[in-house]
This record gives sequence, C-alpha cells and structure tokens, in this order.
Amino acid sequence: MTDFRVQKSSLPDLAYLAALSLFFMISGLGRGSLASWDEALYASVAKEMVLRGDWLHLTFGGEAWTDKPPLAIWATAFFYKFFGINELTSRLFSALCGAGTVLVTYLLGRRLFNRWTGLLAALVLLNSTHFLRFARFGMLDGPLTLFITLCLYFFWRGRERNRYFIFSGVALGLAFMTKGFAAFLVFPVIFLHCLLAGEMELLARSSYWIGVMVAVAIALPWHLYDLLSSQGAFMQDVIVKHLFERTTSAVEGHAGNWYFYIRTFINKYHPWVLIGIFSAPFFLFKALKERRPEFVFTSAWIFGIWAVITMIRTKLGWYILPLYPALSVTVGWMLARWIKEKRAVLIQVVFIGAMALHVPYSHLWNADYAHAIKGIAPEVVERVPAGETVHLYKYHGKPEAVFYLGRPIDYLETDDELVAAVKKGGAFHCLAFQQDLAAVSSRCAALGVGVTDSFENIRLLGRGAKA
Repeated sequence: MTDFRVQKSSLPDLAYLAALSLFFMISGLGRGSLASWDEALYASVAKEMVLRGDWLHLTFGGEAWTDKPPLAIWATAFFYKFFGINELTSRLFSALCGAGTVLVTYLLGRRLFNRWTGLLAALVLLNSTHFLRFARFGMLDGPLTLFITLCLYFFWRGRERNRYFIFSGVALGLAFMTKGFAAFLVFPVIFLHCLLAGEMELLARSSYWIGVMVAVAIALPWHLYDLLSSQGAFMQDVIVKHLFERTTSAVEGHAGNWYFYIRTFINKYHPWVLIGIFSAPFFLFKALKERRPEFVFTSAWIFGIWAVITMIRTKLGWYILPLYPALSVTVGWMLARWIKEKRAVLIQVVFIGAMALHVPYSHLWNADYAHAIKGIAPEVVERVPAGETVHLYKYHGKPEAVFYLGRPIDYLETDDELVAAVKKGGAFHCLAFQQDLAAVSSRCAALGVGVTDSFENIRLLGRGAKA
C-alpha cells in the first residue's frame, strides 16, 4: 500500500459515480434496434423464455439452445416480465453491470492506492469509448467484466481478511454462470500475482479453497442439469465449441495475430490510449523491479488476461474488456501524480463535459442495427400467421428477425434456392433487400410471387402481390 492514502468516506464518491454512470449508461438505451450478433440472439432467448413461461429450458427460434449459461438471460427475462419486451430492457442488465464495474473500479483503485487514484480510475473507465459501448450493448461481456472485477477485487481484500475469499468465490461463480469458461481468466491473474509478489501462501489458505468451492457450488448445478437434459448438445456447444474449438482454431473466421489486442487497445481505448500505452508498461516495470504487491497485482491483471486471450486462436475485440478496470487504474494512478486532489471538483466537471461529448460524437446513442427488420416487422406480423416460416434472402440476420418477427426463420442463399422454395407451393414469405431482387424478381413473378409489403429498401415477398 502507498503511504499517502487519503482517509475519507467513500459514500460521496460512490454516489457521484453511481449517478454519473447510470445516467450515461441508461440514457437513450432504448433507441434504435438490436444487433443480430449477439445482442438480438440473447434477447430472443430471453423473450422465448418469458413467452413460454419456462425458465429452465432455453430455446432460440423454438429449438433448444445451450450455447451459454443462463444468468444474463434470466436477468433480461426478469426485466421483460415486469417492464416489457423492448430495446431498453434487452440492454438494461449489461448497462447496470457496466455502472457496477465503474463503482468497483473506484473501490479497487482506492484500496490499491488512495481515494484520488480510485476516483480518477473510475472516471477514466466510464469515459473509455470501447468499455462504454459494450456496457450499453446487450451482450455478456459487460456482466462478465463486472463479475471478474469483483472476483479479483475481493481476492485482493482477502489477502488481509480471509472472509473476502468467500465473496471472491461468489463473484467467480456468477462469472461462470454468465459466460462459462471465460471466467477462467481470473486464475492466471491470481497465480501470476502470488508468484511474482512472493505470496504463494495465499493459495494454501483454506478460505481461498472454500471460495473456490463456493464458485463450484454456484455454477455446477446448472451445468450438470444442462449436460443431462440437452441430449449431447451441451457437450458440443459448451465443451467442444467453447473450450476446445475457440482456443485451438479461429471459429467463424475470427482470426488474428499476436498483436491483435495491442492493436485493439490502440484503436479502441479512447481517449486514454496515449496515457495507457505508457502507464501499463510502467506498472509492469515497477512490478518486476520492486515487487510491490499493488503494482504486481495490477500488472498481473492486465498482462495475464492479455496473454491468455492472445493465446486463444479465436480473436474478438470485446475479449479485452475484463482488463480495462486494471488498465484504468494505471491511468488513474498516473493522472493522480499530475493533477492534485485539491482540483477534484474541477476535474469532475471536466469529466462530465467529456462524457457529454459522447452523445453527439461517439455514435453510442445511435445503436440502430436492425432498422429495416424492425421497420417492416408490423406488416410481417400482420400478414404471416404465427408458426409459418419467413425466409431471409441473402441476408444473415436471423437473431434480429427472430426477435422482431416472432416467426421461424430460414435462409435462402442463391437465386435458385429462392425459386425452388417458391415452386414448393403453399405459403411463402420472404424478406429481401431491393438491390438483391433485380435478377430474380421476374422469375418469382411468373410463379405468382411478388412484393406484398415494403419498408424503405426491404421487401416482403409473398403470394398475392400488391396491385
């Protein structure tokens, strides 16, 4: 610990940070439309859960879905049940977790160093474009980041009081229930810290292993239930796909080289990259040279997670989110050396102004990913009876179509596939963009299929076209 800790109550800081982060996390959250991958996917699973009234068997498009654990899905379904099914409630759990991560980052920086560092670190994290974007996005990485941050924060506190290892285990169990094996990211951080700081005895404490057992007790029942009830889908989707395929190969073409996440950090950690690019290596230097626990812990967090996600062959930009709280602590620590705490009020006003600039310039308040599908959805719902399939022609947006249309969805990739589907006779419904129909519209018209409704540049094809 540093010897210049400022002894002041955390409550005013927490209240300020809570109000600021909740305002910027939630304001405008219900605008626009959901993105197919993966926002509308999780929203669709939660929507079907509520409509079916079955909270144990997860489905997507009416078929069993075992791809992820259910914690975030349950939370979203809870919001749906009490506040309605819409964009706001689809993104709300992630936004609340984002605000929670800001608060825990403050507590982390305060515990590691001092109040001023903690406050600056929290403001830096909140004002980081990449973090703010995914906190306002209805995916699992925002909640995962909160639970990993909580787990590591309580581990740090457990060095002094063993009972905090139990809380660390609870957070770890919730991380597993959010995104499965991604929760393993905490173990390299903990091991590296104990090794470099000379604190391996922490791993021998009974309270640490009690915490691990608590995590197992939280996560294991659901995973056993899913394994036994999914008839093999659990093994394929969870064990094979996420534990082996993602680590050993580039799933769905998401490849990258060893500096993929360095490039992501440089391109995405705005506006703090110019400080973070120096503060993180400086912390690592001090950790290796001085072995002071607070520098070792922060460096192990940043570079431990970076090493693991770099070794995983599947690369996605948002995998970097769990290291942002520690990275923001290093930036906050450096800012605290340049800016005196007596200017705290001025700095807080400046940060509020910087946050306000996100609204017109960062496009985070214009999250309109499925504008066309959402726009034509009322006409589709009116014309297509429940249970009848809607085809998507040359458009891979199944999750958003499932969410907004509430109908079975199928893909048609080529002109010949489209014509073959029309020739089968019976009910036919297909969504396609105007530019994709030029080469096939005459063939469809000859078979009695044409445009029945439209919205901007998207068309609904069916039998009995509009005059």
